[in-house]
Amino acid sequence: MSGASPRVLGPPLRPRLARLTPGRAALALAALVSLLLGACAPHLLAPPRLDGVARRAAYRAALSTREARGGVEADLALWIQWVSAGDLPGAQARLVLGAPDAFRLRIESMFGTALDVSARGDSITAYLPSRRLGMAIDSARDSLGLREVGRLGYRAWSADWDPPDSAWSAAVWEDTLLVVRWAEEDDSLQLAVGSGGRPVWAVLARDGGPGIRASYPEWAVWEGVRWPSLIEFEVASGDLEVTCRIRRVRFREHPDGPALAVRLPARAERLTPSALKRALEKLPRL
Repeated sequence: MSGASPRVLGPPLRPRLARLTPGRAALALAALVSLLLGACAPHLLAPPRLDGVARRAAYRAALSTREARGGVEADLALWIQWVSAGDLPGAQARLVLGAPDAFRLRIESMFGTALDVSARGDSITAYLPSRRLGMAIDSARDSLGLREVGRLGYRAWSADWDPPDSAWSAAVWEDTLLVVRWAEEDDSLQLAVGSGGRPVWAVLARDGGPGIRASYPEWAVWEGVRWPSLIEFEVASGDLEVTCRIRRVRFREHPDGPALAVRLPARAERLTPSALKRALEKLPRL
């Protein structure tokens, strides 16, 4: 991958596994259910370090600004490294986010849309137009072992991590980062906040299910709002990595329904998660 950003360090996750389960791999390739790590590139001179209270205040202020926008449309460049299918060629994509728990990711190919994925709450829909294959799951918790897929995708893409007050009170310093840890039902989360009050990395781990790690090494300003311009996702097993360069961001108060929904044509063949995984593995050859 030409022009790839240098690798960065983050907290260690689980050892590499031989393979992802079919459902996890399919969802991860959709690039939202990918796992999260990250850290800042090393620098010789660190900026002045805010104390814990000031850094928390700066983080919450920036998060409130992003949350107030509600909806986002973004143009992306994606590079996907997937052990099961080999490296996929770089692709352009369109991302739509709808707060607090919806997203749609449409990955383009030379011949049109290669993969179209949307999620809202606990449901997820995926469609491969070139092969007229699709999958629609009303409860990802039951089918894939993932709850609130739409919320997870929105949080990962927008860096919308909001630890409770009790977690901030117990935050610890790790080098120049303020690290916050907390639990949400069966999830355990970690968030590292840098000197500017922005998230540097976030990690979500789940008992009995996939974990995710994401890093936010670069930020830019669009329409007066600072937003991630480079996001790196990695499945905890190391079998899947997605690098996302955000080219353009436009804010919308409330994206309309069609913009956030993937509709399966009546003639589309409905697949199980395992069958969709096999179809996705063939994408590099399409």
